[in-house]
Amino acid sequence: MTSNPSAPTRAPHRRGLTGALALALVVVLSGGLAPAAFAADDDISWAVQPSSAEGPDGRDVMSYTLSPGDTVTDYVGVSNLGHNTLSMRVYAMDAAMTTDGSFTLPPASTPSVDVGNWVGITGEGTYTIEPGQRLDIPFRLTVPPTASPGDHAGGIVASLSELGTSGDGAQQVSVDRRVGVRLYVNIPGERTPHLEVSDVTVNYDGGWDLFGGTSTVTYSVKNTGNVRLGGTAALTLTGLLGWSLGAAEDRQLPDVLPGSTVEFTETVTGVAPAVFVNADVSLTPTSVGDAGDDVGTNDSASGWALALPYTVLIIILLLAGLIFWLWWRGRRWRTQAKAALAGTASEHPQPTA
Repeated sequence: MTSNPSAPTRAPHRRGLTGALALALVVVLSGGLAPAAFAADDDISWAVQPSSAEGPDGRDVMSYTLSPGDTVTDYVGVSNLGHNTLSMRVYAMDAAMTTDGSFTLPPASTPSVDVGNWVGITGEGTYTIEPGQRLDIPFRLTVPPTASPGDHAGGIVASLSELGTSGDGAQQVSVDRRVGVRLYVNIPGERTPHLEVSDVTVNYDGGWDLFGGTSTVTYSVKNTGNVRLGGTAALTLTGLLGWSLGAAEDRQLPDVLPGSTVEFTETVTGVAPAVFVNADVSLTPTSVGDAGDDVGTNDSASGWALALPYTVLIIILLLAGLIFWLWWRGRRWRTQAKAALAGTASEHPQPTA
């Protein structure tokens, strides 16, 4: 058994908000150098960070390399930064990713089936913390014998539930404010790293400009492997015969969890109206934390759209209309000419022998 206290990511704190008539949820997760903190006002404020029996040890996430059946004991620090006594629930949960790349946790009522279910918090999980006090709470993480190789992500949160009112003030809601620290467990074994790019959609808005329009490209990146990966996505635009039409600034991917899909939108201006525009997205994966050098293969996908400004489209429509009108006029003239010839023949029949 080995324990790895290194910090695999240094991403900024992210906040997520989900509203409902009966439940409101606020989640703040630590992924950077400072502990995650929440401040509802000057009287209610708290923070969560990795810790030890002697206090915080400088880590920004909980990160371990463990084999099936291994157990490790660690600490999470919960600090009351406000002026009121807080009664808090501390528990672990499985993590997920939103389509915008944010690391998040589901509502507390969602059962954990992965790493969140491997963590046991000392005591009953409810703690009273006085103003200015920090509790270093021990927990035990036990990897089940059947755990699969690869990366498993979760979080340990300190939750404060309060009653509030809905936006229109018509109904009471339970507001669950949660502050957490990320938790990663890597289980050695067969690695299957793979990032996949797909669903490339291209839209071209030429406006009235004959010399350049705006191309908007959306695409999805999915982690189909069993280890979390970062990477870079490069978007290039080409026209007929490979004519270069522009490119977007390389996109730095967040740490994409196994099984997660992240969606991106890129906008490129000054794209020439080259009849059609082809968008190529090239994906280069990179290792995250101590995942090793094997990151799988690069991937790519493409999509296309017509690339014509409104003025050209109008001209094409006018020309098409003119051609149709000329064809219709010609057909009508030919019909009338045939009818006239037939009438002349009937008025002057050929003599018979």
